[in-house]
Amino acid sequence: MVTFSGFVKRSFLGTLIMAVVFSGGLLFSGQLRQLVPLHNISVQTVHTTTQTPVDRKSLPECPETPPNINEPVKLNLTNITLDELRKKYPSHPGDIYRPEGCRSRVRLAVIIPYRDREQHLVVLLNNLIPFLNKQQADFTIYVTEQTPGGIFNRGLMINAGVAAALKADNFTCIVIHDVDLIPETSDNYYRCRENPLHLSTASAKYGYKLPYPSYAGGNIAISPSQFKRINGFSNWYFGWGGEDDDFEIRVKTVGMRLKRNPPKQGRYYAIKHERDKLNPENHKKGLLFKSIRRRMKTEGLSSLHCNTTVSHHGTVTWLTIAIDKQYYNSSIKY
Repeated sequence: MVTFSGFVKRSFLGTLIMAVVFSGGLLFSGQLRQLVPLHNISVQTVHTTTQTPVDRKSLPECPETPPNINEPVKLNLTNITLDELRKKYPSHPGDIYRPEGCRSRVRLAVIIPYRDREQHLVVLLNNLIPFLNKQQADFTIYVTEQTPGGIFNRGLMINAGVAAALKADNFTCIVIHDVDLIPETSDNYYRCRENPLHLSTASAKYGYKLPYPSYAGGNIAISPSQFKRINGFSNWYFGWGGEDDDFEIRVKTVGMRLKRNPPKQGRYYAIKHERDKLNPENHKKGLLFKSIRRRMKTEGLSSLHCNTTVSHHGTVTWLTIAIDKQYYNSSIKY
């Protein structure tokens, strides 16, 4: 049964807002074909200035190759606030960005796993929004923030973001995006292919080359059906490292291949930063690698246990994720 109750809470932007809380949650059932309610979600809304609504059905379809796509990217590393971003890049209701004058061929959900990196986030958004606008994408950006305290879990933040996005809209492509990677080339198309696509193949963090041949960290474009097929990311990697290698093995196990951007297209500027003290290296990842193929059908998107608070801020949809630590403390087996 779904129950409702009202409460008042201070949002990320410091505005008092009224929210509705309901017992629900996000999981896939059976063959992962549909979402079913399971855990707690609360919904918050912030009033924002939005783009003027238009009749999308009357617009022509956008061209396969966007105009002026080969113009060089100009990185903007200046400081900016979330309030300034919302005024600079007004969205449609629901934090949706759409191209002007045509109907996009793609509906993107951009998932940014996040904690305590606001300075990097605003710089990324100040570059990513115009980058995707230029590609004539129809997109919504989801920032998935893990609540304070506890060791960071990137894979679980990705799963929670994807589950919330697929419940909210009929997205055709998911882009998993690290908060510190900014695209340097305009022809790096954020589109899904027949196989998952590794976008950030040439990051400045690693001297514009892959750190090792099977590397799958950074930014990935993957369709909803592909994500469900591998049961998403593992939820068992608390701390830095391992979840991306686990992901790469899942892709191969189901018979897909991780395609890669050519290095000239996959170039990314990497914002320098110190590692979060609550994101230490995961020294048990090697033990988890041994069980990937055995557990992947039941451990991942389908076993997601968390509480998700959804806040609409105009520029992004903000997801605050509280992990069910008791569940994972008892379920993880090395």
